[in-house]
Amino acid sequence: MINTFNTFRNILTLSTIYTIFLASCSRSEKDAELFFIQGNVAYTKGDYSKAIDFFTEAIYKTPSFADAYNNRGSAKLAQDDLAGAIADFEKASSLDNDFILAKYNLADALTHTDRLDESLALLKTIENKYKDSSFYFVTLSNIYIQKNNFSEGQQVLQKALNLNIKNDKALTNLGYIQYQEKKYSEAKTNFEKAISLNPNQDFALNNLSLVYAQEGDYGKAIELVNKALSKNKNILYENNKGFYLLNTGQLAEGKKLIDRALEQNPNNAWAIRNSGVFELLSKNSAKALTYFEQADKLDPNVELLNYYLGETNLAIGNKTKACQYWHIGKQLNEEKSIKRLNEMCK
Repeated sequence: MINTFNTFRNILTLSTIYTIFLASCSRSEKDAELFFIQGNVAYTKGDYSKAIDFFTEAIYKTPSFADAYNNRGSAKLAQDDLAGAIADFEKASSLDNDFILAKYNLADALTHTDRLDESLALLKTIENKYKDSSFYFVTLSNIYIQKNNFSEGQQVLQKALNLNIKNDKALTNLGYIQYQEKKYSEAKTNFEKAISLNPNQDFALNNLSLVYAQEGDYGKAIELVNKALSKNKNILYENNKGFYLLNTGQLAEGKKLIDRALEQNPNNAWAIRNSGVFELLSKNSAKALTYFEQADKLDPNVELLNYYLGETNLAIGNKTKACQYWHIGKQLNEEKSIKRLNEMCK
């Protein structure tokens, strides 16, 4: 499964206090500032739990402390507490309507929800403040990519790269769009550029592994996805690795990873497809067909699904239906479906 977009925390997500508290400030406000500073230090060290505690103390001392809400939201996001982060960014924005950073952080967090239109509208309101920020335009691209608006996505990514040609995340997202458009050579080039700029770019490593899988080089694909997993234990990467293992004859090892993906999300159409591949390779064609049809109902755009539906129907003796599926695959420009259509359906 290709990763749709990067998680961005590259624009400064933490705010800092520029106000010097005067002697006339209350003791509570002074304490709040100290907790806030300690929270920033803990965040910088990667101790997000402690940072959250400090920011919470700052908010307790001064409930109108918008910066503390914003920074606590960033710490929660670092701990994958998306709902908590969004609530804090919303509170920071409501306390200070001119708090542009909090609005950006809120819009960025919303790209990970179904509130994409709200995120897009919010980003548009602050565009003038970030018109010189490469990462702002990459965040915009995340929304367009999820909406499958690849044309708009490419336009904003070009703006990102015009501002910073070494933005590895922009290159990764551009590669994703090119991959979806079956421009594998161009996608490969951009994923490789992203990795050369940032060897820890796990999204690019994972997505590059998919290009090699397309080329049939599953050994290289496994090597790359292992590197991605060493940076980020993403279940999607594990599912991809499971698929690669199946294609190198390591059925039991591959199935373990695929089953783990399904345990986390039983409706993962890619993992369901991979379960079908396991059954097909295990000569259980009827069971494989059940999985492939289930995946097709959930997401007909899953890669190579029509190819596998064709192979399974052929295995159970339904050549006519197999050719129908391969014809659909041909319309989607899937090379494997095209090859089988030419071989079997003249």
